Amino acid sequence: SLKVGLRAFSKGLFWELRDHGIKVTSILPGVTDTDLTGKLNEITGDTSRLMTTEAIENAVRFALTVPANVCPLEIAVINQQTPWTAPVIPFEQKHPEK
Repeated sequence: SLKVGLRAFSKGLFWELRDHGIKVTSILPGVTDTDLTGKLNEITGDTSRLMTTEAIENAVRFALTVPANVCPLEIAVINQQTPWTAPVIPFEQKHPEK
């Protein structure tokens, strides 16, 4: 519920400040490989599904470099697959040898 409140707050800021030339963008990251996900790494043993901080950096860079008459209100950067479960479809499949 905190995220919902923050999203509503940032949208309100956008509507209040847009005519003053001030942009407000919310970056909504998925599960990112940081110190906060250390225990998750230990549980799953697989960090390949976690996003890197560079992915979030790219989203921020995009928000900062759009034309002056454009404001990306929200940018959701989501993991392609859930980081804490086994893949439904493995990334790599080994074919049986003949």
